[in-house]
Amino acid sequence: MLVLSDCPGKLAGLIPEGSWSEVEEAALTATDGRVWRALGPAGRLWQGHLESLAPPGFWSRALIVGEAPGSQFDALRELLGSDLELPGPTACLALSGRGFHGQRGRPWLAAPGNLHLCVAFPEPGLAARHASLLAALPTVSVIDAVRSLTGGSLQPGIKWVNDVLLDGCKIAGVLTSTQTQADRIGAVLLGIGLNVATAPAVDTTPFVPSVGCLAEAGATVTVLDAFVGVLDALARRMGEIESAGPGPLLEAYRAASLVIGREVCVFEEAAEGPMAGSPARPLARGTVRGIGDDLSLVLDGVDAPVTRGRLAFAEHCDPLGR
Repeated sequence: MLVLSDCPGKLAGLIPEGSWSEVEEAALTATDGRVWRALGPAGRLWQGHLESLAPPGFWSRALIVGEAPGSQFDALRELLGSDLELPGPTACLALSGRGFHGQRGRPWLAAPGNLHLCVAFPEPGLAARHASLLAALPTVSVIDAVRSLTGGSLQPGIKWVNDVLLDGCKIAGVLTSTQTQADRIGAVLLGIGLNVATAPAVDTTPFVPSVGCLAEAGATVTVLDAFVGVLDALARRMGEIESAGPGPLLEAYRAASLVIGREVCVFEEAAEGPMAGSPARPLARGTVRGIGDDLSLVLDGVDAPVTRGRLAFAEHCDPLGR
């Protein structure tokens, strides 16, 4: 995998420092230059190669910047919406940055030592009917990676739809965007934020009552370990989807779910406020009996599956009179 970076001195645990070579932006391919100008800061640029990822040959490019000037997810989504044709699966890592966000534009603090990753899969060869299931890909891959990196000592789970919790604390959140062409998915873009070294100081809500990180849970994992671990997990899950369909991914998502068997409240999505602007009453409330093939929630006493909204566990809603 070709790696482009403005901070090779910070990546010694990934690529030996002596193996980097400085390169002029003008010497890059048209595609690489375009992506770097959109995602990377101006200044000196180096290239290297990373060969240790599994399965071999899956990843095409990685762009790693010391500080991203803005949301790499937004920049890459804009590029993919134009006529950009990536040469293959591409990963973008920011060691720090500004303007990052989660779902519905909610701010995501980019603390040094944490993972801020965007991944693009051009032409993944998937049917458009599987688009909704791809929201499970980054969450399950984060679960896979954390379990692998810690030898199974840490067992995070998934709070519907896409929060990853460890011992009740949110440690990761993801974004998913798909582009479809007729009955096929033309591209998949994922954004993954994983708290590795630091639990950012954020205002908690019933939706996110506590925030944590891998270090607080006793894991001796670096951001570069997490980078490699998540890329390995994503590649293996993508290969699994291509060979066996989405069934195994769906089953892994259900197996890691923290909501099945628990009473929950689901509110309208909104960006801000103590209950994120939610109305006084939830859209739905009940005990989760299952997760549908489209990731919808099946609740006791609710006639139709719940396909949208923001979930809080009932014990975090009751004190507010919900």
